[in-house]
Amino acid sequence: SFTSIIPASAILFILGTISAYTFHLLGRLCQVEKDEAIEKGLSAENSQLSRAGSIGELWDYEVGSSSSWLVSLAIILTCYGTSLAYSIILGDTFKSMAETVGLTGIIATRRANVAAISLLGVYPLCCLKSLAALKPVSIIGNIGILVTALVMTVRALPGGAYSAASAATNFLSTLPADLQPSFGVTGLRSMKSLLVLSSTTATAFLVHMAGPEFYQTLRGASLSRFGILSAVGFGSVAALSTYMMCVGFLTFGGACKGMILNNYSTLDAGATLCRGLMGIALLGSYAFIANVMKGTIYQFFYKGKEVTDKVQARTTKLLVGSLTALALILDDAGFVVSFTGAILGSALIYIIPPFLFLKSTKRRLDSGTMEATRTLKVERMWNRFLIALGLFLGVAGGSMTVINTFFPHLL
Repeated sequence: SFTSIIPASAILFILGTISAYTFHLLGRLCQVEKDEAIEKGLSAENSQLSRAGSIGELWDYEVGSSSSWLVSLAIILTCYGTSLAYSIILGDTFKSMAETVGLTGIIATRRANVAAISLLGVYPLCCLKSLAALKPVSIIGNIGILVTALVMTVRALPGGAYSAASAATNFLSTLPADLQPSFGVTGLRSMKSLLVLSSTTATAFLVHMAGPEFYQTLRGASLSRFGILSAVGFGSVAALSTYMMCVGFLTFGGACKGMILNNYSTLDAGATLCRGLMGIALLGSYAFIANVMKGTIYQFFYKGKEVTDKVQARTTKLLVGSLTALALILDDAGFVVSFTGAILGSALIYIIPPFLFLKSTKRRLDSGTMEATRTLKVERMWNRFLIALGLFLGVAGGSMTVINTFFPHLL
């Protein structure tokens, strides 16, 4: 129902605020390392202690290197799940575009497009050693998001291209039954809907694996500047995500797909333009995510060893090949996004940063370098709550996503 928009928007903003807090928490932990390195008389520029560039290095510092493989594994699996979702979405996107230009047969099938995009687009981009050439792609991505929001707004207007009042003359007649707008049937009245939404939302805010690097490379790095970056960045994503979620729901209701552009007709020129722009943007994002994943794999399996060109080429082929194979089998990007967000997003957003904060503050309290103020006690309690929240959302959200997708008759 339409009343579902209010609680759904509230959930998105609440989880976005928590995500911004834990992202900023990583910057605070990096600053702790810098300060302690300087106190020990070490150079802030040259000491490895002062340059934690990843969550894994923060874990090494606060917890120990013997268990840091857990963090590396979580990052690898997160990037892998995200890349898989991108492969599925790219297949859907270019399939729709093929149908728009009148292509038929095998060339217009989703699987053929997944294979073609992987071979001709994804693999070459993932082989790049420098991502500097992808800067224009990020610009296209930003333009694509704004254009998509505009097109979705126009399509949602009363009497518009998907309005039931003029169904005989608009695009509704070209949509299959499962994409037809559906209202007043289901809402956010069940725990199932809330958990699936929270799982999907986690993926939208999942940039924490790059948090320490963001802080270390920020010009004039300081906690105040990093705080502004976190607030503006996560706030913008929350506002835009909420807006597009609401516009999509007002157009299609309960028929909304995990990839909202799949709801729009292949004859819709505006939607086709959006698919093209987002397809290009996703290719660039794919290369970036793959680069992060490969870097973590090298740290995980080749720590202290030379990573040769042969190793890099073999790793790229293995990753792109396995992702393509899975994308040919799985066709629901919504499931992949929700499951990745539930299990891995919960770990990287709600569990690992608070856990590191608790370990860091306990160490400093025990050594006498930090005062046990009331504010600190409250914040430590808050971080314990976040860990519990992350565990609940991870287990319950992941389970519900699987059941909702593969065993809906059990609900």
